[in-house]
Amino acid sequence: MLLEDDRNTLEITEEILLEEGYHPISFDHYESVGNIIDFSPELILLDIRLSGGYGHILCSQLKENPATSSIPVILVSAADKLSAIALDCHADNYLSKPYNMDTLIKMVRHYD
Repeated sequence: MLLEDDRNTLEITEEILLEEGYHPISFDHYESVGNIIDFSPELILLDIRLSGGYGHILCSQLKENPATSSIPVILVSAADKLSAIALDCHADNYLSKPYNMDTLIKMVRHYD
Protein backbone atom coordinates (compact mmCIF):
# COMPACT_ATOMS: atom_id res chain seq x y z
CA MET A 1 0.00 0.00 0.00
CA LEU A 2 1.28 3.42 -0.97
CA LEU A 3 0.02 6.56 0.78
CA GLU A 4 1.58 9.65 -0.80
CA ASP A 5 0.01 13.09 -1.23
CA ASP A 6 2.29 14.26 -4.05
CA ARG A 7 0.54 13.02 -7.20
CA ASN A 8 3.76 12.86 -9.30
CA THR A 9 5.64 10.90 -6.66
CA LEU A 10 2.64 8.61 -6.20
CA GLU A 11 2.36 7.84 -9.92
CA ILE A 12 6.10 7.31 -10.45
CA THR A 13 6.44 5.08 -7.39
CA GLU A 14 3.36 3.11 -8.34
CA GLU A 15 4.72 2.58 -11.87
CA ILE A 16 8.11 1.40 -10.58
CA LEU A 17 6.45 -1.02 -8.16
CA LEU A 18 4.26 -2.39 -10.96
CA GLU A 19 7.34 -2.90 -13.16
CA GLU A 20 8.93 -4.85 -10.30
CA GLY A 21 5.94 -7.19 -10.11
CA TYR A 22 4.17 -5.66 -7.12
CA HIS A 23 0.50 -4.70 -7.05
CA PRO A 24 0.33 -1.44 -5.11
CA ILE A 25 -2.89 -0.02 -3.74
CA SER A 26 -2.35 3.72 -3.86
CA PHE A 27 -3.97 6.67 -2.11
CA ASP A 28 -3.12 10.36 -2.29
CA HIS A 29 -4.70 11.10 1.08
CA TYR A 30 -4.96 9.87 4.64
CA GLU A 31 -6.73 6.53 5.13
CA SER A 32 -8.16 5.25 8.40
CA VAL A 33 -6.82 2.13 10.10
CA GLY A 34 -10.18 0.47 9.39
CA ASN A 35 -9.86 1.08 5.66
CA ILE A 36 -6.30 -0.21 5.69
CA ILE A 37 -7.42 -3.39 7.47
CA ASP A 38 -9.96 -3.96 4.68
CA PHE A 39 -7.15 -4.04 2.09
CA SER A 40 -4.83 -6.34 4.10
CA PRO A 41 -1.60 -4.85 2.72
CA GLU A 42 1.67 -6.73 3.09
CA LEU A 43 3.67 -3.49 3.34
CA ILE A 44 2.85 0.20 3.72
CA LEU A 45 4.88 3.04 2.21
CA LEU A 46 3.65 6.03 4.17
CA ASP A 47 4.34 9.70 3.60
CA ILE A 48 4.38 11.76 6.79
CA ARG A 49 2.44 14.65 5.29
CA LEU A 50 -0.90 13.53 3.89
CA SER A 51 -3.98 15.52 3.07
CA GLY A 52 -6.47 14.71 5.79
CA GLY A 53 -3.95 13.67 8.45
CA TYR A 54 -0.39 12.93 9.46
CA GLY A 55 1.37 9.74 8.43
CA HIS A 56 3.42 9.37 11.61
CA ILE A 57 0.21 9.43 13.67
CA LEU A 58 -1.32 6.83 11.37
CA CYS A 59 1.84 4.74 11.74
CA SER A 60 1.47 4.81 15.53
CA GLN A 61 -2.17 3.79 15.26
CA LEU A 62 -1.26 0.93 12.92
CA LYS A 63 1.45 -0.33 15.25
CA GLU A 64 -0.87 -0.16 18.27
CA ASN A 65 -3.67 -2.10 16.57
CA PRO A 66 -3.35 -5.91 16.86
CA ALA A 67 -4.86 -6.34 13.37
CA THR A 68 -2.16 -4.20 11.73
CA SER A 69 0.81 -4.18 14.11
CA SER A 70 2.76 -6.78 12.13
CA ILE A 71 2.43 -4.97 8.78
CA PRO A 72 5.80 -3.38 7.96
CA VAL A 73 5.57 0.41 7.65
CA ILE A 74 8.20 2.45 5.83
CA LEU A 75 7.92 6.19 6.45
CA VAL A 76 8.80 8.29 3.43
CA SER A 77 9.41 12.02 3.84
CA ALA A 78 11.69 14.99 3.41
CA ALA A 79 11.04 15.94 7.04
CA ASP A 80 13.92 16.79 9.32
CA LYS A 81 14.78 14.17 11.95
CA LEU A 82 12.98 11.43 10.02
CA SER A 83 14.89 8.71 11.85
CA ALA A 84 13.65 10.02 15.22
CA ILE A 85 10.09 10.32 13.92
CA ALA A 86 10.23 6.76 12.59
CA LEU A 87 11.55 5.48 15.91
CA ASP A 88 8.89 7.37 17.85
CA CYS A 89 5.96 5.96 15.82
CA HIS A 90 7.50 2.45 15.64
CA ALA A 91 7.93 2.45 11.86
CA ASP A 92 9.90 -0.52 10.58
CA ASN A 93 12.07 1.66 8.39
CA TYR A 94 12.26 5.07 6.76
CA LEU A 95 13.38 6.60 3.49
CA SER A 96 14.29 10.26 3.08
CA LYS A 97 13.06 12.19 0.06
CA PRO A 98 14.30 12.63 -2.52
CA TYR A 99 15.18 8.96 -2.74
CA ASN A 100 16.69 6.70 -5.35
CA MET A 101 14.16 4.23 -6.80
CA ASP A 102 16.73 1.42 -6.56
CA THR A 103 16.98 2.09 -2.83
CA LEU A 104 13.20 2.02 -2.54
CA ILE A 105 12.95 -1.30 -4.39
CA LYS A 106 15.72 -2.81 -2.28
CA MET A 107 13.90 -1.74 0.87
CA VAL A 108 10.55 -3.12 -0.37
CA ARG A 109 12.18 -6.43 -1.31
CA HIS A 110 13.61 -6.68 2.20
CA TYR A 111 10.03 -7.08 3.49
CA ASP A 112 8.97 -9.53 0.76
